[in-house]
Amino acid sequence: MTEKGRIKIEFGILATDINGDVVIENEKNFNYSLLANNKLWKDAEIHRSIIVDKKTNINLAVTKLKTSEDVSEELNQTFSIKVKGDFKELELFRLPLLEYLKILKFDSLYVLRDEVSMQIAQELYPGINKVESLLRKYIIKFLVTKLGPKWWDLTADVEMQKKTNFRKRNETVFSEFVDNRAYLIDFGELGKIIHSQSSGNLKKEDLLQKIANLEESPEAIAQFKKEIQSNYNKFFKTAFKENDFQKKWEDLEKLRHKTAHNNLFTIQNLENGKLLIKDLIDIINNAEKSIEKVSFSLYDKEAIMDSFVTFEDIDEETLLRELRKSQDWAYHNADDFVGIKSFVTNHLGSRGYKFETTWDLIHKLEEEGKIETYQYTSEKNEYGVSSIRIAKQNKIKPTLGDLLKESK
Repeated sequence: MTEKGRIKIEFGILATDINGDVVIENEKNFNYSLLANNKLWKDAEIHRSIIVDKKTNINLAVTKLKTSEDVSEELNQTFSIKVKGDFKELELFRLPLLEYLKILKFDSLYVLRDEVSMQIAQELYPGINKVESLLRKYIIKFLVTKLGPKWWDLTADVEMQKKTNFRKRNETVFSEFVDNRAYLIDFGELGKIIHSQSSGNLKKEDLLQKIANLEESPEAIAQFKKEIQSNYNKFFKTAFKENDFQKKWEDLEKLRHKTAHNNLFTIQNLENGKLLIKDLIDIINNAEKSIEKVSFSLYDKEAIMDSFVTFEDIDEETLLRELRKSQDWAYHNADDFVGIKSFVTNHLGSRGYKFETTWDLIHKLEEEGKIETYQYTSEKNEYGVSSIRIAKQNKIKPTLGDLLKESK
């Protein structure tokens, strides 16, 4: 930050006095009130209505803004505070200034511009992007060589598959030539493939079936526990788990979210972020060097493939038939709606149909006008539930629920 520290950057705030509790009424009063706080300044004075600190090279200007007549009864007065200075000094100045404005009884403070946070985010993001790219490369290389071309179906959970199906429409250039599904999931989900997922044992229905058929003996229970271990324990323990990968990845994810949403940063965020980036790059690079040393047992491979082959693609006729059944059941036993997520994962998933191709078919049938997706709301579900139904204009045999409604 030494070079950036020579550049004047800006920190801008909007301070509102809603209830009239602030005794300051003009810019001159405001300047004197700020100048009276010795914690903010080292050698400051007012020069042409601007507070200038000759020692820290910080300048602060206050402007009182006009309030619209429409909101004058709700908003007493508003001030704009613009601070300029070197990176290092301005980074330290921001929080004490905000704390003092609260002491002055301003009701709401808004950050309008924070070039300190902007520079921190710009310095962090290339490293975050490098870490994300390295892990994506490692995951694809590891799982393709260990599980084969079906690695995605064996590893991605329902939410990941749903998300990639939705997002792949936004990437039409490279997807014509490459399998880009690993590029369509979020930062956090990428890490979950390492620390939380369990290849070949993802489906709840599979686990329930295995439990139901489990022999009640210590040996069988021990074997079952081995089967359902996460990837973290089964394949990535030495390279990742023993190096505290999950916590570091999740901590960096928080910083990544802040950069994506132009949030506010401190110098501590920058220092922590740099350490996390360095540690994660080392972990991933070392893991990649030992890919060939990791091997799946014959039992692991068989268990994974057995789990995979039990699921098949669903066709249009079957999907519409099962949707009609679900609508009939909902009409008689529930709130007369079919939740789309439950329909895909619980209803169709338990019958052995792949989630990914089911979502694809749902999108296709919706575009063709054969089914509809909508938000179902009621007193119990005021925020709405994503739901699915046979399109009303579609000339498909009506459900029993539809016939009963028409007869009323």
